[in-house]
Amino acid sequence: MSEGVFVTGTDTGIGKTLITASLAWKFSREIRKICVMKPFATGNSEYSNKFRSKDLAILARAIKFEEKQENLNPYFYSLPCSPYMASSLLNLPPPSLRYAIKKFKLLQKKYDYLLVEGIGGIMVPLNPKHTLLDFIKLTKLEVVIVTTPKLGTFNHTLLTVKICKSSGIPIKGLVVNKMPPHPSKVEVVIPSFIQEFTNLPILGVIPTLHNFKINESTFSEISRLIDIDVKN
Repeated sequence: MSEGVFVTGTDTGIGKTLITASLAWKFSREIRKICVMKPFATGNSEYSNKFRSKDLAILARAIKFEEKQENLNPYFYSLPCSPYMASSLLNLPPPSLRYAIKKFKLLQKKYDYLLVEGIGGIMVPLNPKHTLLDFIKLTKLEVVIVTTPKLGTFNHTLLTVKICKSSGIPIKGLVVNKMPPHPSKVEVVIPSFIQEFTNLPILGVIPTLHNFKINESTFSEISRLIDIDVKN
């Protein structure tokens, strides 16, 4: 079975996709057979003919590989909310945990390293019985938690860490994303306070990027600020 990491976050819209893509780009310099996965995705509409999910399109741009979309993103719903809520409102079957894990294990067997990006926060409902947490537990991957320095995220971060630890999910570390160019006194110290309260490493602090392009230069710039490699 391949190694890998699961990138989750404290909320939606905090930059998980860009962090995951940048890590994929970085790791692809050392690993030949590397793959990305976005098992559950939602959005206003399908992104393109090739990629239903815009997030998956960004992830795929970071590395070169040939893989069927249904393996990388088995579930997509054209409504920007949780997969379970979207499936209910669209009168479609909700995601099956068994089927999603089947696709995950298929990729695990084919590639040497697998980066998986979650959806929203860790307790996002997938169906009436399961949340994203249940899927993460079945992957048995370490998680990287993406958070931000904005007011209120400290609480969300501690809750995410607590439920991971209580569920036996190993945490590789945290990435604090979207640090303002002129942070307040509170925003400056958020990373150190998170580290103090969680006793986990802060893998990187990423500044807020404006007018950036989804390309190799951006992936390189972000990954350079994250102290992580495939061996630690």
